[in-house]
Amino acid sequence: MPNGAISQANSGFESARLSLLKLIFDRARRSPRIKKIEISDFRAFPAVCPGIFGLGDDGCNLLVFGENGSGKSSIYRALRGLFSVDPPDIVKLHNVFTDPAAPSVRVTLTDGSVLNWTAAGHPSAQVRDIARRSAFLTHNRLREMNYNEKGPDTPPNLFKLATTHLLADFEATIQGGSKRSIAELWRELQTAFEARVIVRGGPRRPQHYIRNVEGACDRFNEGMRQALDALEAQVKPLLSRLLSVLAADDLHLVGLNFAPVRYQEETKQEPRALENQVLTPIVRFRTFRPTAPQSFLNEARQSALAMAIYLASRLACVPPGKDRLKLLVLDDLLISLDASHRRPVLEAITSLFNDWQIILLTHDRYWFQLAREQLSVERWKAVEIYDRVDGDGLLVPFVRPIANDLAEATLRQAENFIDENHPAAACNYARSACELVLKRYCIEHRIKFPYVDEDQQRPNLHKMLEVAMNQSQSDPTLFKALKGLKPHKRFVLNPYSHDVAIPVPTADVKAAIAAVREVAKACGRQYP
Repeated sequence: MPNGAISQANSGFESARLSLLKLIFDRARRSPRIKKIEISDFRAFPAVCPGIFGLGDDGCNLLVFGENGSGKSSIYRALRGLFSVDPPDIVKLHNVFTDPAAPSVRVTLTDGSVLNWTAAGHPSAQVRDIARRSAFLTHNRLREMNYNEKGPDTPPNLFKLATTHLLADFEATIQGGSKRSIAELWRELQTAFEARVIVRGGPRRPQHYIRNVEGACDRFNEGMRQALDALEAQVKPLLSRLLSVLAADDLHLVGLNFAPVRYQEETKQEPRALENQVLTPIVRFRTFRPTAPQSFLNEARQSALAMAIYLASRLACVPPGKDRLKLLVLDDLLISLDASHRRPVLEAITSLFNDWQIILLTHDRYWFQLAREQLSVERWKAVEIYDRVDGDGLLVPFVRPIANDLAEATLRQAENFIDENHPAAACNYARSACELVLKRYCIEHRIKFPYVDEDQQRPNLHKMLEVAMNQSQSDPTLFKALKGLKPHKRFVLNPYSHDVAIPVPTADVKAAIAAVREVAKACGRQYP
């Protein structure tokens, strides 16, 4: 073999070896992720029909669709309880139709370790760090963040939520360089405030009581200042990102108003107290500043504001990086947002939390399909949960994994209908797959396209094809593939020509499916 060839071969071998070593190093450095979730005798999942969710050897993210009552929220409750430092009694959450009760929530990680929550015990020590780095959010929690028990004309007070959850894990640097979380600083302040010593005359305040309480106030206030600075740096651009769809939105977060907590000595009229336990968002809509945002903003903007504050707080509290498992679980989060605002939320979640393991749960079929279309096929698993009656007449959840890529699944279904001699149904699915592929192309290239309905749920296929062909003229392969769709526009890809009395020839349907595949391939997707 010539020396040049030997040198080239050695160079190729060395490159492959380095690539393999890099892959091994990256996997070793990467934190373990959830590989499998098993839920048995827990709320909607009876022992005879457990919920089992496999997320692959690399620990994919999970997207779940389930109608109300199907068991979707049981997944949320199971994970929330498992990854908690203060878990509920699991026996009280067992499925009422399972006897004897044997509730179990079991999670297997990609490193082989197992976390098992049963009546015998909870893995508190194993999950403590994961719990601090995780985030669980439901639509009800968003509503709590826009509520004040004093009435709708009083701005929401986020102080308690901030010290117990939102900012509880934020580590502040206090005087002397030591680190303290907001939760620890708040507990230290409460301990100093409630301190008593027992003397002959009964309990009384210890020596230097006021100095100790005021010192604890100073440390807490400094910690909150650092936490709020970090939170505001994240939340302001995030709110704009969630709301600004076609143009910049008129709602802006001016800041989070926090007057330092201070100790007030008792008087004849009032007992001693820790005053100023108040944290309120200050917003501006155009030039107007509402004193109670929840009474002025519509539900979509209220939800976006609460969502931005919550998600930004987790980003502020949890350091970036893939060295440890961080879990983000969202249950029916977007039901108060219209279709146009859901895509920006999904984009923000997947980009800002790209080093987290994400589990999205929804009962909204349209949003589920939107998410399947938008999310990366390689990093996500999609499942559907339905109710079905088992052999004993018991209504149980049925977990059905589905193809991650919606266009791929639609093309395969079109082929199944061809095999079963249903050409009209195959035409419908071929057209739907074509719409999905073209819509994805237009969205990725920021090309506007029209819809045939006011709800913007069904795009105009023929117009999309025109704008895609205009955009792709500099790409001969894609342009040729798009041009290959034109012969099928009139019949196979036309929803008004699928008359079962005058069926489209099977060969034409197969040709249309092949043409859609060519477009998908040219766009960088290979559907086998």
